[in-house]
Amino acid sequence: MRRVAMTLVAGVLLTTLPPVTPAARADSGFWRSAGLPGVDAFGVYRRRPAKVTLSFFLRGPEKAGRDPAVRLTFTGRHRAAVRVVALRHGGPRRRWHTVVSANTGHLYAQECVGRWRKKRFRIGKCGGWRRRY
Repeated sequence: MRRVAMTLVAGVLLTTLPPVTPAARADSGFWRSAGLPGVDAFGVYRRRPAKVTLSFFLRGPEKAGRDPAVRLTFTGRHRAAVRVVALRHGGPRRRWHTVVSANTGHLYAQECVGRWRKKRFRIGKCGGWRRRY
């Protein structure tokens, strides 16, 4: 008798209560850019409702005087944020970077090479823009 009563109670509870939906998953993926010879950038992104985290590996040419860079554009509803991440002259020719942005609409990446002038990076040549998500 108890088993029957418990089964009926469990059945009524399952049919009357709304199903619990899981929390929204973060959109994540892998990206690799292939636009400029000698510059290699690849990594992963994780897009959440409030921010985007992009972790990537940047490797550049061994030529002296040309430093690799990646120009990133994060778009939002009515705004865009542009970030340029470049390796320093005389430093390591490959390195991991992490960039965080509050603009979660789309991500566009562009590989570039340029030179450091004092404390500013001057872009010399760039490949084409590529949409990542």
